[in-house]
Amino acid sequence: MRGLLLLICCVFVMFPNVAPASQGGHRDAQPQRIYGTAPPITHLLYVLGADGLIAVNAPLRNPSNNADDRFLREWFRHLPVLGGWHGNRHPNLEEILRQKPDLIVSWDTPLLQDKVDGDLGRIGYKALAVNIDDTANYPQVFRQLSAVIGRAKRGEALAVWAEQQIDDLQRFVATIPPDERVRVYYAEGRDGLQTECAGSFHAEPLRYAGGINVHQGRQTTVTGLQSINMEQLLAYDPEVIVVQNPLCYRELFDDPLWQQLTAVRQGRVALVPKTPFNWLDRPPSFMRLIGGHWLAAQFYPQRYPYDVKAKARAFFELFFGVRVDEDDLSRMMFPAATRAIGKGGA
Repeated sequence: MRGLLLLICCVFVMFPNVAPASQGGHRDAQPQRIYGTAPPITHLLYVLGADGLIAVNAPLRNPSNNADDRFLREWFRHLPVLGGWHGNRHPNLEEILRQKPDLIVSWDTPLLQDKVDGDLGRIGYKALAVNIDDTANYPQVFRQLSAVIGRAKRGEALAVWAEQQIDDLQRFVATIPPDERVRVYYAEGRDGLQTECAGSFHAEPLRYAGGINVHQGRQTTVTGLQSINMEQLLAYDPEVIVVQNPLCYRELFDDPLWQQLTAVRQGRVALVPKTPFNWLDRPPSFMRLIGGHWLAAQFYPQRYPYDVKAKARAFFELFFGVRVDEDDLSRMMFPAATRAIGKGGA
């Protein structure tokens, strides 16, 4: 603690203009050293072309994200892990000071932002906050952030593409009458008995894609992962189950209790793609722009009107500069294709 206090004192002497952005996010010069406070923000900065990123918040490759080398540039893959404010984690403030960022971008979400602002204020920094809890916010955020980091042309290209995908999906979902929308359970954790309530930003893609989350309620923590029991899940009896954990996915079909569920009996269980980042959640990122279409194609395989693989091809080429073929898409989009519900239409 003494070391941190000493650094705080020194930083105001050595770097009097330490705040990375003004109230409105305007800057006199293009930032050279950029830090995102959480994985959704850091990943967003990366695809916008922020080559001044100084760190990532957690190892890029983890149980929720494949982080394939093919899709991520070498310099990004080799950035140091500095931590961040996400889940129950927080970074080493002393190390942030040592790194001397001239722009900090934070995730403006109600359950987290006050903590981030307070911690950064202690070391003399003010973050530029962007709200990405709603997928529909991404076009505006692409434009705002890209202007700040000097990548306006890149940001406009991503924003235009995102607007089209959001419009396509919203128009499709509007054609599904409320009483015909599928009831969905979002299964997380090794046993599938952790989930997210309908009001959680973790579960936003379910609503975005036209599903009805069977687990109602209001989000009370950033991490989420609300525990339920099998009795409650049997009472919900969802029509579709969306699964994050591949081991859970493989085993639930052979579990006598899970076999009682309509979704399992009918094979309407989808395993979430994770290449290069999770398509839906953990982190809840721009991947939802394609993940929402993938999900809608799973929910409504006979109704979904678009070529979701064509959309995915365009997404990977635009966002990651990688061309993917049919085999790539099949492996990514249906990682457990023998039982994935997408076989019927998308």
